[in-house]
Amino acid sequence: MQTTISGLVLIPFFLLTVFYVMKYKVKDTLTIYQKITVVSCIFYCFAVIYLTIFPFQIQIGMYANQTSWKSRINFDPVVDLSALPNLIMLAPLAVYYFLMKKSASLFKVIRFSFLVSLGIEFLQFLTNYFLGGWRGADVADVVVNTLGAVMGYLIVREVYKNAHPDSVIHEFRLN
Repeated sequence: MQTTISGLVLIPFFLLTVFYVMKYKVKDTLTIYQKITVVSCIFYCFAVIYLTIFPFQIQIGMYANQTSWKSRINFDPVVDLSALPNLIMLAPLAVYYFLMKKSASLFKVIRFSFLVSLGIEFLQFLTNYFLGGWRGADVADVVVNTLGAVMGYLIVREVYKNAHPDSVIHEFRLN
């Protein structure tokens, strides 16, 4: 059996998440700029899920991949131009982390982005191994995603630090 599940299934979950967060979690305590930060962060998270997991393929029976689990992980550390999307993908995560956490630091961003990237690759491995999906785990992606987040954090920290105190960029921070 071979089935493909489209990423469109995420749309109701996205809308429910935005509704719940805006109605019950942030209500009237945030400014319009801070609400933009929260909603755009939710949109970004769903976009990352959509890009890294969907379309979700299920291949079982005679369509299933019969290779060993070790061959489904790319341990090759070669990084080429195809790594550019992975470098860019988690940079906004670090920006949102900086805007939403009071005590954001470079070490915390490295740890957080590494765990998120590792979680994405682990989920891709699990779906590939157990359901025959076509997404594969790649060790280089974890490193490149983490580097992208570090770059995003360093850029937003410098922009925020060098911005005038009355600048609109300060309005987007939640703390």
